[in-house]
Amino acid sequence: MSAARTVLTLAAAVVIVPLAMRAREAGTARAHLVSTANILGEEAQASPRELRAFLDAVRGANAVQCEIILSSFNSWSSSRAPDRDSLAWSVGTVIHRRIASAEAVPEMVAAMRSGDECASRVGARMLGRTRLAPARAELLSALRDENPAVRRLGAIGLGFSDDSTTTSQLVRAQADRDERVRAAAAWALGAVN
Repeated sequence: MSAARTVLTLAAAVVIVPLAMRAREAGTARAHLVSTANILGEEAQASPRELRAFLDAVRGANAVQCEIILSSFNSWSSSRAPDRDSLAWSVGTVIHRRIASAEAVPEMVAAMRSGDECASRVGARMLGRTRLAPARAELLSALRDENPAVRRLGAIGLGFSDDSTTTSQLVRAQADRDERVRAAAAWALGAVN
């Protein structure tokens, strides 16, 4: 299996798993977990049960989620496909573009601090990727937040920043009373150095 196909398969899983969990919680999917080795295997085939679970999971997806799912088909012409939703495609590809405006920082901070599992994680990673000083300051501030989930996300965001000047703050975060914060700080320390 090519590296690109593996990456796209894993990226699709990042989108599909939350949808599947939502469907499962709503009682519409009877999915069972399959090991990553089986999913990525060269000869792996989707069972009818897995296919039903997948299709149940994508039902009800909004336009952006659907465009992300469709992008996993990896067609060179997918950006020009006749069934593409132009606005959703543009929004769905925002994570691949550079974020250069500090005006976007408050939105990303609000997402990171929202408590929503997906939005929080995306907001933290995007803050790290911006390479903007206000974004970096927000991530460093998050390391000192009362909420351990926010501290963990601050460390993760800093890990995505590739900024080795945050090393001392990440070393201090390794003494955090919450083990998930310590683990995130350790990962981030390795990522920035």
